[in-house]
This record gives sequence, C-alpha cells and structure tokens, in this order.
Amino acid sequence: MFLSIIVPVYNAERYLGECLDSLLAQDISDYEILCVNDGSTDRSLTVLERYAQAHPNIIIINKENGGVTTARNAGLAQASGDYIWFLDSDDLIRENCLGKLKELSQGQDRVMFGAYQFTDALTNEELTLAAACQLTTNTSFYDSVVWRSILRREFLLQHCLNFRYPELTHGEDGLFMYEVTLCSPKSVVIEDVLYFYRLHSGSAEAAATPEKQLRRLRSLIRVCDILHSYYQQHARDSSNRLMSFLWMTLYDITRAPKAVETEALHLLTVAHLFPFEKPEDCTIRESYLMGGFPGKVFDKLYLNLHKPWAYKVMRLLQSIRK
Repeated sequence: MFLSIIVPVYNAERYLGECLDSLLAQDISDYEILCVNDGSTDRSLTVLERYAQAHPNIIIINKENGGVTTARNAGLAQASGDYIWFLDSDDLIRENCLGKLKELSQGQDRVMFGAYQFTDALTNEELTLAAACQLTTNTSFYDSVVWRSILRREFLLQHCLNFRYPELTHGEDGLFMYEVTLCSPKSVVIEDVLYFYRLHSGSAEAAATPEKQLRRLRSLIRVCDILHSYYQQHARDSSNRLMSFLWMTLYDITRAPKAVETEALHLLTVAHLFPFEKPEDCTIRESYLMGGFPGKVFDKLYLNLHKPWAYKVMRLLQSIRK
C-alpha cells in the first residue's frame, strides 16, 4: 500500500465530511484513511461511521481524549502504508493529487509540497483556480508543519520518530519536523499546491479563555525548552529553530492578559529563556509577518523580543491597539 493518511478527529463534525470527501476524490486506490476519534463528544463518530460503511479504505480508531500528539501516534502505530501523511480534520487536499505524489515519492524519504491558506471556505474563484492547478502557495516554512509533507514510514521507524511529548498541545508540528530534519531525510519539493489549510474567521485568541491561553503558552514554552536542549547539544540549525519559537512565544505573551503574561514570563525565566542572548549563528533576518516599511519597523522589535526593552515596547503597543 502506498499511503496511510492519518486524521486526528476531535469534535470536528462541522468540516469532517468536507475533509473526507477531498481524501476520497483521488486517482489511485492503494491508500488508507486512518481517522483517530480522540474522544469526540459531538457527532464526529457518527459522521465517521457513515463514511466508513461506504468506503472500506476508511478505518476508525477510537480512543480516549489525549490530544493531537497521542492521536497521531495511535494512527501511526496502525498504519500500513509505505508513506504517512498527517492531516487536520478541517482541511482539504487537492483532487487527484495522490497519483503525482506516488510517482514522485520513489526513492524519497520525504516529499514536500505547496499549501494554500483560506478563511472558512474556498471562494468560487479559488475553487476554479484549484481545479486548474493554478493556485499559488501563500504559506512558507515547508518543514515546520506536518501536513506539508508525506514521510516514508520505514524512515520514521528506523529513526524512532514519533510525537514523543504527549503534554504538547501547540507547537508539536514544528518540533517533530525539526527532529525529522535532523535525521537527514532524502527529500524532494513539489511547488504545486496540494494542501488547503483552513483558517477560521474571528479572533480565536480573543475567544480563548485565560486558561486556554496559558495552556497554549505553556506548550510553546515547553517546545522552546526542548529546542534549547538541542541548541546546547550543538544540533544542526538549532539556533534558528529555537529563536523562531522563542520570538513567536514572546509575541503571543505580549498579547495575553496580565495574569497570563506574568505566569508565562516566569516560566520562561525559570527555563533561562528570558532574557536570552541570541546565538551568533542565528541567520533569521525577517519575521515574514508584515510587509513593506511597517514590516521593517515591526521586525526591529519582533527579532529582539528576547531582550526586555523590545518586549516592553511590543507589550505597550499591544495594549494601545486594544
């Protein structure tokens, strides 16, 4: 079998059918879809059972809720495909793209491809362009998310690669893909957009409770701590990975309520990550979060958030914006 597609599912009934429809609209048949029901309390399991009855290549794995890392590991443990593709349950893949992936995967440990971010639903224009294979990638960082690659299963097994930190709720993608990169996979890049990543309108950050915000930040700080360990071991490219995550985490903290900010900064201080001295071999010069002249001003602060002066200024600007 060519491919095992692993889809963690938790309370995903709204978009789950659309996701599965895209996985089924393919030009090959030698693949399986492992849907890991991670203790959903909505109608997700009902949706899965309806699809599984009609499509024998859809396999349901039921487990108690344990988070996305344990769900992915559960799927990986039962996968039988030569390659693995981790998907999110509200996203889509391009129609009839698996044949191309199968053709280009020969002799490769990793195949990377383009992705397209959209908000809530693809527009008619986007659907037309997608059908004509004319959408262009609007996201960067191929190796920081799991859904932009298929990975050879034997390569993962040989290097004992899985999601080793079940406590992580956020940032686990970037850490896992960094560990994949450290094992020097033989890789090929396809520029075509094969993956559609759904953003949700409205501010998820504003809707999140302080408890959820702190949970997210604790996870990101834990990722920073793990990457700091790699940096101390002089692992390849660890400086860039560490600073990228540290800046992202500190930026999120500047937008958090005061009580959350205080706790998060304490955790970073205890981990010796704030204040922090940027490694000399860090080569990151842009955040890619904002363009033009405003972006240059923003980057001056963002790329110095590990220093108290820049953090304080960014925090002040965030409070003014609110």
